[in-house]
Amino acid sequence: MRMKKAGIFTAMAVMAAVFTAGCGQAKLPEGFSEAEVKAEAEKSIALFNERDYEGIRQMGSEELKAGITEEQFASACDPYLDKCGEFKEITKTVFAGGYDKNSDIDYATAVMIGEYEDGKIQFTVSFDEDMELIQFLIK
Repeated sequence: MRMKKAGIFTAMAVMAAVFTAGCGQAKLPEGFSEAEVKAEAEKSIALFNERDYEGIRQMGSEELKAGITEEQFASACDPYLDKCGEFKEITKTVFAGGYDKNSDIDYATAVMIGEYEDGKIQFTVSFDEDMELIQFLIK
C-alpha cells in the first residue's frame, strides 16, 4: 500500500511539473541525462509493446518489484494493447524531474505519447538516480 501511495504522490508531482512547464521542458535534476532517460523509457515501452512485463519489472527498483507482479502488470496493461493495436511511433516526449522527500531521492520522468494503429497511449516513466525504474504509468 505504501508503494501505491508513493506512486500516486510521484505521479501528482510529475504531472504538476509537466503542467507548470507548459510547452517547454522542465529541467532534469543534476546527474540525469535526457538522452539516457529517453533511451531507458523507450526500452520500457518496447517491453510493454512486447507484453514483456517481467522485463519491465526487472528494470525496476526493489520497491517497484515488490509492489507489482507480472500478472498484475498484464491485467493492467493488456487491455490497452488489445484496444490500441500495433505500435507505430512515439510522437511526443516531455521531460520533468524532481525530488521525493518521502524516499529522499531525485527522479527523472519522461512523459511520452505512443501512437498506435487504433489510438494513443500516454506513458509516464520515472527513474531514480541509479536509473532504476520507479514508476511506469499508462493512460
